[in-house]
Amino acid sequence: MSRAHDAPLVVRPRRRLLRDGLLAIGLVLIALAAPLLLFAVPNGTLPVVLIAVGVVVVLCIVGVLDFARAGITIGEGELVKRVFLSPPFRVPLERIDTVHVVEVYPSGTARAIPQLLALSAEGERLFRMRGQFWTRVAIDQVAFATKAAVIRSDEPLTAAEFHEEWPQAAYWYENRPLLAAVGFTGVLVAAAAIVYGMLALAGLPTGDA
Repeated sequence: MSRAHDAPLVVRPRRRLLRDGLLAIGLVLIALAAPLLLFAVPNGTLPVVLIAVGVVVVLCIVGVLDFARAGITIGEGELVKRVFLSPPFRVPLERIDTVHVVEVYPSGTARAIPQLLALSAEGERLFRMRGQFWTRVAIDQVAFATKAAVIRSDEPLTAAEFHEEWPQAAYWYENRPLLAAVGFTGVLVAAAAIVYGMLALAGLPTGDA
């Protein structure tokens, strides 16, 4: 493992996230594009459908390239965390007072996963790593490379116990069921709008007229 004052440590998110995401997008794209292309030929809307499919492919490529840049780098006295579709943020290592590595049961599961929570001397959350996105090896490497005091929990905690112990650890969207419901509804509406739009581009009837 690399110490903070040696060669920079670089860890990456779980690669299966990219694989699973691309697989899901590919299956949906094929399921939608294949029949639409068949109907677009007789309707004379093939160029429009091809452009729409091309836009989706370009957006996927942009997403893949951005995901490839995601990671955590520790070196030259600071930690730089870059996550998917977000600007990077920097944390001076001297601000990290304690690093908690805790096993947490995600809601609805019986298998605990590691979480890392880095706090300042004032108890402020500086950064966090969740086992859904980072491997256990990556979490341990980062904990070691910060050179801060590492505190490991003996017993796994539930998600509720974790947030009760460290309320400052929650991201803005966590522990907000209403927000989750609104977000889920938004995803459904967006998906329906995309399907409707692609049907319209292919020249297929989308109403009762």
